[in-house]
Amino acid sequence: MSNTQNTLRTNYEVYRQAVKAYPQRTSLELALGVNDNSVEKAEPVNK
Repeated sequence: MSNTQNTLRTNYEVYRQAVKAYPQRTSLELALGVNDNSVEKAEPVNK
């Protein structure tokens, strides 16, 4: 796994998931789009 940080385009639903997860520090599993140039889906990781 790489330790680089990138800013990717996303949609409103992914943005809302991130906003809801941030205060609780909930980890999200991200599904990337074509050529890893965007985030298409975000779901909470169940531990």
